[in-house]
Amino acid sequence: MKTDMKTIAFTLALAVLVSSGVVASPDDDHHHHHHGDVAELELHLDDGERWATDGPLRQGMDRIHAAFDRARADYRADRLDHEGAAALADDVEEQVRYIFANCALPADADAQLHKLLAAALGAASTLREDEDVYAGLHEVHTVLRTYGEYFDHPEWPG
Repeated sequence: MKTDMKTIAFTLALAVLVSSGVVASPDDDHHHHHHGDVAELELHLDDGERWATDGPLRQGMDRIHAAFDRARADYRADRLDHEGAAALADDVEEQVRYIFANCALPADADAQLHKLLAAALGAASTLREDEDVYAGLHEVHTVLRTYGEYFDHPEWPG
């Protein structure tokens, strides 16, 4: 089996996130939830300006936003169940993997992005584990708002 460097980097980043408690391990018996972690992130701007983005980052974040919008509409119509929350979690995780594999930001911007992507993976974990589907939906929304505040993404819906 051929493993490329981006897959290795994603696997290592995920291992760090699990070991630091940002993302729950699949075999974690006591399901730690880190509600509010996004609000506690210490992201910073690039000398007062939002960080530049590239095509793969914008594409992945647009897809997360679209999946969030669908789930939010279902929630507002009282149709978002645990299966729908898990589907949103799948979408978030898939796009985070895509961003890790394809995004090529400068090191300083990338360091800020990794903090945000860790929070996105934490939100996906909450979507799967919390009985209250709104909790994970709220965390994804916070990630999306924070992204718009710290990253320059033309026409970002916010």
